[in-house]
Order: sequence, then C-alpha cells, then structure tokens
Amino acid sequence: MIISVLLIGMSYTSHYFIQTISAKKSSSSEKASSASTSSSSGNTTSIAFNALELKNETYRWQNSSKAINPTLYLTANTDYIIKIKNPTDTKHELIIGSNGTEIAKSNEMPPGKSGKLTLPVNSTGTFEYHCEYHPDTMKGIIVISGQK
Repeated sequence: MIISVLLIGMSYTSHYFIQTISAKKSSSSEKASSASTSSSSGNTTSIAFNALELKNETYRWQNSSKAINPTLYLTANTDYIIKIKNPTDTKHELIIGSNGTEIAKSNEMPPGKSGKLTLPVNSTGTFEYHCEYHPDTMKGIIVISGQK
C-alpha cells in the first residue's frame, strides 16, 4: 500500500510494507462507513487526504469526496500512495497502526505543506490511522481485503 502526503513547495515520501500484526477481521458493520476515492495507474492507487480544521482548532482527515475520517477500503497486493495536503495552521503526521503498534507513518507536514506516504499492501486485515498530534479527532479505519 502506498500512502502519499503532498506539501505546497515541499514533498516528503516514506515507504513502508504492511504485514499482518494481529489484525482483526472486518465486520459488515464497519463497511457501513464509506470512503474510498482514489485513482489508479497500473498496480499503484492514489488516495487524496486533506487535513481539515473545524471550529475551535478541532482537526479531521477528509478525502476528495469530503468524507470526514473515512474508512479506507484497500486491496492486498496493491501499492498505494496517500497524498496529504495540510492547509491548516498547525503540523500533522499520518500514522498507520494495528493494536497499538505503529506500522507506517508519513513525515511531519508543517502548516501549508503537502506530502505523501507510499504503502505497499501485502496482507489483509483491519488497521487504524490517526494524526500524531491530534489522535482523538483525526482517526479512522483501514480495511484491507484480498479481493476488489
């Protein structure tokens, strides 16, 4: 899976491989929350993510469909690039984990910058994502299945 974060005037890239780490199986109720807006090229798929500031300095992740903290449905054996824009006035950093174990992360994105996280997905399971600096409000689920 490839996760990308794009910053205005600056670009950071991180490469990580996801292996199953006590990942729990997804349930049909988790599929109720929606979220995948992506574009595909070959065996690489791009996902757009923006940091979003709500009232009172409350932050969320938002995809190109304007979904807030969306559940991402990914397919194993596919490379993903998550492209992240940070138009807010504070720094953000995307972390992907499983059961409290950090699996991948983007570089820190200063205010007004963008970046990307490249993530080759090699296994199935359910993972979490969050912002290093706003883990209670910028968080969501990644469900990786073996089929499209």
